[in-house]
Amino acid sequence: MSTRDIRYQAAVLAGSALLLLRCRTPDGEEFWLLPGGGREVGESETACVAREVWEEAGVEIAVGPLLYEVPAHPPDGTYAWWRTYQCHIVRGEPAPGGKEGWATLTAVRWLELASPAEWEPALHADPFLAPQLDRIRAAVIGDSAPAG
Repeated sequence: MSTRDIRYQAAVLAGSALLLLRCRTPDGEEFWLLPGGGREVGESETACVAREVWEEAGVEIAVGPLLYEVPAHPPDGTYAWWRTYQCHIVRGEPAPGGKEGWATLTAVRWLELASPAEWEPALHADPFLAPQLDRIRAAVIGDSAPAG
């Protein structure tokens, strides 16, 4: 696989709260996602994850264990696989990193993984994010029941 076949992403945690980024596409679509992206030539996976979080949320992180690697589903048109690492902030306060490639990052938020009943319906319905939230919840708090 080339360095852009895999999206290396961060499950940045503070206790059982997960950092999410709000994106807006040029056509006005808005959605939440995990910080992440593709590796640069010669860059390690963990260095990629740390760089992406710095660029997108303005914080330094410690990259921990790999939580999961799954085929991108539904296919996102850019990446074939998603590799997600458990991380935590070591310095800084998250803030949206501005323009990031094809979208503008407009907000950050902490999503409480232990309280899926309190999430807005759009998170449960998101075909990209909802399955990832389920995987992260299962790995972090041991709840394998689907959040939606």
